[in-house]
Amino acid sequence: MEKVLLAMSGGIDSSVAAYLLREKGMAVEGVFFILFDEPANIELATQTANFLNIKLHIEDLREKFKADVITPFFEGYKKGITPNPCVICNRKIKFPSLKFLAEKVNANYIATGHYARIVRINNIPLLMKGIDPKKDQSYFLYGIERALLSHIIFPLGEYTKYKIREIAEKVGIPSKVAEESTEVCFLRDKRYYESIRPTKGGPIIEMSTGKIIGQHRGIHLYTIGQRKRLGIASPHPLYVIKIEPSENAVYVDSKEKAFMREFVVNELNWLCDIEKKEFSCQVKIRYAMNPEKATVTLINKDRAKVVFEKPQFAPTPGQSAVFYNGDIVLGGGVIKEIMQGF
Repeated sequence: MEKVLLAMSGGIDSSVAAYLLREKGMAVEGVFFILFDEPANIELATQTANFLNIKLHIEDLREKFKADVITPFFEGYKKGITPNPCVICNRKIKFPSLKFLAEKVNANYIATGHYARIVRINNIPLLMKGIDPKKDQSYFLYGIERALLSHIIFPLGEYTKYKIREIAEKVGIPSKVAEESTEVCFLRDKRYYESIRPTKGGPIIEMSTGKIIGQHRGIHLYTIGQRKRLGIASPHPLYVIKIEPSENAVYVDSKEKAFMREFVVNELNWLCDIEKKEFSCQVKIRYAMNPEKATVTLINKDRAKVVFEKPQFAPTPGQSAVFYNGDIVLGGGVIKEIMQGF
């Protein structure tokens, strides 16, 4: 019987994943990662493990999570960028920790409750979208180590969210009552800017005219594409177009100016072989969007230029650009620099 180590958050997805793995005849052990103080759902994770008669490990990763995810998250906003903590957590915390613990408990595989798939084509494991387009989470997984793909199982990838809820109800899994997790788990119900000390204010500048039309209370309060909380009276809606830390300035203009075609990504991670220096694919620059056609040109092993076929709304430094060939995740990187044509 092959053993699998599953990350269990106490939520419905990872709990049903545990049930599905067990139903396949695998020896399942779970692990709950403590990432911050007063973690939600630890009791539900324990109840579900007991209900399914599987062993649950508890691993305290608070120190590493703070150093690798929480601190860079807040520091990023202070520098005018918008980090993606889920991507960073998967790359630096969750999957490396699963791999380490799996080796300790002699597990053949690791698993999570993500809606994604591992599919073998010509015996090569590839990361692919989950079949539920509304829940596909492959965007958050592009940064994991390629060598891990042959050891990962995503039990939910072939299911819709509706079906997973149906299974939880039918089986009576305790975690069916758990609330949906939020993207920034460590903030609870807070806004990110409520946890950052006020920083020095500066000018809000209209991009098209260069005129100062207002004052901001800290660049950490803003992200590209933002429309709310500008505090400026204007005959037409204004959007944040650019944040310039060197000037401590926030640039705004009409919505159409927030549509851009070109940007540079760094911290590249590839999940399959890329043979050409320049290639066409589909690209997502945020989780909740459809992939759009683009050309990717490699600058070096760690940097690439992305040019969308059609301008897209608010590419944002700090967020991830993920490259797709249909359902296959090719890889991705972190948006570093936007080429603004004005």
